[in-house]
Amino acid sequence: MIQGARSRPFWLEVVNSGGGLLRRARVLSLTIDAAALKAAARRAVRLEDFGPDDFEQPLDLLARSCESEARLNFIGRCLMRSYLTRLLEHRLLLERDRRRHPEIAEQQIRAPIFISGLPRTGSTLLFELMGRNPALRAPRTWEVMFPSPPPRRENFDRDPRLPATRRQLNWLDRMAPEFQRIHAVGPARPQECIAITAHAFRSIEFYTMCNVATYQAWLNTADLGPAYECHYRLLQHFQAFGPRGRWVLKAPAHVFNLEALFRRYPDAQVVHLHRDPVEVLGSLLSLGAHLRGVFSDQVDRERLGETWCGLWAMGLKRMWDFRRQHPELRDRFHDVLYRDLVRDPLAAVEALHRRLDAPFSAAARERVAAHLAANPKGKHGVHRYRLEDYGLTPDLVRRQFAGLGFPPGTASETASAGA
Repeated sequence: MIQGARSRPFWLEVVNSGGGLLRRARVLSLTIDAAALKAAARRAVRLEDFGPDDFEQPLDLLARSCESEARLNFIGRCLMRSYLTRLLEHRLLLERDRRRHPEIAEQQIRAPIFISGLPRTGSTLLFELMGRNPALRAPRTWEVMFPSPPPRRENFDRDPRLPATRRQLNWLDRMAPEFQRIHAVGPARPQECIAITAHAFRSIEFYTMCNVATYQAWLNTADLGPAYECHYRLLQHFQAFGPRGRWVLKAPAHVFNLEALFRRYPDAQVVHLHRDPVEVLGSLLSLGAHLRGVFSDQVDRERLGETWCGLWAMGLKRMWDFRRQHPELRDRFHDVLYRDLVRDPLAAVEALHRRLDAPFSAAARERVAAHLAANPKGKHGVHRYRLEDYGLTPDLVRRQFAGLGFPPGTASETASAGA
């Protein structure tokens, strides 16, 4: 057992220690209970309608999992209660907005582009670059964090929710100062889909933040149809009065249930990123340990390595199985190698646009190039990690991912190792 993340600010330790004393003395409760969370959300926004009730079971299971096994510290407990309550408030506000603005429900989401594959395969870089194209539309962090009222195109880049989002993200910097070098965040940056499907309480985001193993075991076999329905409704919400463009979206977690994705988005295009799983797992586990270290003082790194290696091998297998079982969708999948993306990002993005039949104007090219120049690799520091810190070896990882390699005729895992 290794306690916490590699490094945490001293003030965080002090707050957790003091808050723990108050809880043990029964001065503070901070119990995470589904009924209490819903009541708090209703009081906060003075609304009653949460929309479709398919969120009830996962919310209850998630709350019980937080209480019984997540081993949340004081800060983690406060953060999780606040986040779950805020998601419920969003559901109430979104239902109100749909009643006020019938145009939202009339929005059509056509031919969206989903970036997926294993985590840490360059998906965030690709998402950032494609999101710079004025012809494409990516959900922004601020609008996902504060979705109501619907964003407006006339003040989209000046919305007052931008500084509010920055203030909240600043707390992440304070609590996990090394996180930015692993995964950059910002109010105007594109936001990935797990933060959207969290509103359905069917998202791997919760398991990434803390050890809610029972909840995640349920999610692994659950119908994710309601998650993608919620996802669609939020895109309608963002599109109704906000900037227009073909949607570009991203989440590694889409590998787990492409059937549900294509059920809701039958004309979707999927960009499948590839990288050596040995490189993926080391980077991913480092990210997970740092994030979980904010929420809990007890992060078992070897257990993290074992469970996450198996989980993502299962996800990648599901993705390949879906692709093999649906040859009619062959032209909807577009394979991109991590090493090609990082070697020449601009060329890789331009080539991908051609394959997706998406416009890539001179203005788009200039914006992508400007972003690359302003954000060189390692801008926030070098991300260092060791696979053995998590009880894994390269051979063990390769055995776990055997048969889940790169598409025929493109490359091999060995060729990309160390990219």
